[in-house]
Amino acid sequence: MLADLTLIFSWWFLIFTLGLISLPFTFFIFQKFWDKGYLFSKIISLVISTYLIFVGGVFKILTFTKINILLILLLLFFINIFFLRQKNNFKLFLKTIKEKSKIFLFEEILFFSILVIWSLIRAFNPSIEGLEKFMDWGFINSILRSNFLPATDMWFSGETINYYYFGHIIFAVLTKLSNISSSITYNLSIATVAALTFSFAFSLSSNLAFVTKKIINIKKVIIIGFISAMILSFGGNLHPIYKIIKINIKENSKLTLTKKAIIESTNKYWYPDATRFIGHDPDIKDKTIHEFPVYSFVVADLHGHMNDIPIILFFMAFLLASSFYTSSLINYFVVIVSGFTLSISYMTNAWDFAIYGLLFAIFTLFLNLKDNSKLAIKKTLINGFFTILIWFIFSLPFSLSFTPIGEGVKISDSHSPFYQLFILYGGFWLIILPFIFLLIKKIKNKNWKLKIENSDLFVLAAILTATILIIIPEIIYLKDIYIYEHRRANTMFKLTYQAFIMYSLVSGYVFYKTKSLLKKRLSKFLYLLLFFLIFSIHLIYPYFAIKSFYFLNHYQSLWGLNYLKDNYPSNLEAIDWINKNIPGQPVMLEAVGDSYTTFNQISVATGLPTVQGWIVHEWLWRGGYDKPKARQDDVQKIYESEDLNRLKNLIKKYNINYIFVGDKEYEKYPDINEKNFIDIGGQIIFQSGKTKIYQL
Repeated sequence: MLADLTLIFSWWFLIFTLGLISLPFTFFIFQKFWDKGYLFSKIISLVISTYLIFVGGVFKILTFTKINILLILLLLFFINIFFLRQKNNFKLFLKTIKEKSKIFLFEEILFFSILVIWSLIRAFNPSIEGLEKFMDWGFINSILRSNFLPATDMWFSGETINYYYFGHIIFAVLTKLSNISSSITYNLSIATVAALTFSFAFSLSSNLAFVTKKIINIKKVIIIGFISAMILSFGGNLHPIYKIIKINIKENSKLTLTKKAIIESTNKYWYPDATRFIGHDPDIKDKTIHEFPVYSFVVADLHGHMNDIPIILFFMAFLLASSFYTSSLINYFVVIVSGFTLSISYMTNAWDFAIYGLLFAIFTLFLNLKDNSKLAIKKTLINGFFTILIWFIFSLPFSLSFTPIGEGVKISDSHSPFYQLFILYGGFWLIILPFIFLLIKKIKNKNWKLKIENSDLFVLAAILTATILIIIPEIIYLKDIYIYEHRRANTMFKLTYQAFIMYSLVSGYVFYKTKSLLKKRLSKFLYLLLFFLIFSIHLIYPYFAIKSFYFLNHYQSLWGLNYLKDNYPSNLEAIDWINKNIPGQPVMLEAVGDSYTTFNQISVATGLPTVQGWIVHEWLWRGGYDKPKARQDDVQKIYESEDLNRLKNLIKKYNINYIFVGDKEYEKYPDINEKNFIDIGGQIIFQSGKTKIYQL
């Protein structure tokens, strides 16, 4: 554990140092915030440096090397220094550091604590295996091997990755800078997203309260921040209570509240059910997905929807901060930063561009209605147009090599029962509805332009956007390859994930504001009771999820390849040998595997491309089954064919440099003909037991 703590500390120190670079710019953006947006400096440095190395790679100007990343960071540092030299910025910067040092220390400890806690939790089950982990880790390893970007698809040699993978580039940058193996930084990256999510949610939600017109006690601000951060980062929904009660009744023929009955019912609860509730009855074929952040942290797929959480939290914080900027018709600074951030979000998790573009439009419209109702729509449309234009320009380097995966919009022929939606989101609705009712009542009774605050408008915009996101899958869905029993799954997953984030983010502010608007003691007490009950129910989910996934009874380490050491030791030896002895990204053939299996270990763990990897994933990414199927057949012919001429032609067609033969190849191709590899001039350059690597 001591070795892991050392790694965690060095990883934290790297992120801390990167954050220091962008502090001047951060303080300028968030000058109205009580903490000056201190924590957001981390994502600003990471995003800008990663974007510059990405663009440099796309246009073949910069190779993906540590020295080039450091040069970019040095450039970013000098830009911030140049900014400080303007007017009185330097004096103001020093004054801010002096006055807010304790606050900065507090927030840094907050970030560091979550990073340590979640890293150590991951160390109880650190294996980079199962669900989407092969894909996510493979992306990072392919990026680390790349000279230029976009990165090579490790499962489709000769082509680049056709997926939203900017978040993976961010963690590849951190891995490159840290000099830590990606088999460890994968798990550190999961913990980093958890820590950024919690600390960013704390900062943003606490500032929702702080920037209101009424003076509020800093202790209350901190409590409000913690409420939202806890629910957003570690909260679930009402499903555990619902399902446990249902199990209890089924087991005992009635609701039985004895200690034994409660324990037995609780022990039978399975945590993924909270994310696979709608449409998963045996007689329903419209199976859906409706996850939330803590589930992502637990199962530990370093996937786009999770990687984008810190970016979209920064975007929402910027929206709130920018609401205090004054402008005539176009707010150029807001448009440029918003357009750039939305482009990063798009490249990380494409759906989020539209989702947070909608939030931007609604919040901007609300602000414009407050300032000048006659020009509100005009100003919103003009600023929206230029924001989209800026988004298009900044995302163009990514779009040049990316083909959208969706196949059009379809009318939904399936609808979720209201009680199921209520189980998932009803807790939020119950605490939000009194807030909306009281706010509307306040607006009716007084001049709303004078009384309603920017924080209220932000919260209303977030609530409205979240509600729209829940409604959309009941009307339409985006068609993809899952056209049968999972046709709505991806649409509901991508939209409701963000709805959960928005609802939970504003929960602390809603609690504070509702309590302050209620006048009667009984009403305050009942609302406090309701909120505490829902808050508690939502926060029991991590108990089930962490206990089930990690057990917490056998500490391993942050190294994520124990499953290879235990089950495929010869493959692990081969992977270590490849990473030490084969530079660049030559093509290494290995067996084609079905998605979510342990096939394609070599391409994933080394970043060397193979001809065809997980078949269903490439089916989705390549817009059809024909190309992956043709490659799958060709790979089988290479391993099993008796025809040497055909073998030579296929090797030439795919520019294959190495052929891997190991456990999975023997499993997939029982008629493998290794003699042919020697007959065409190949030689064994690595062997461990039955595992071999042939160089052609």
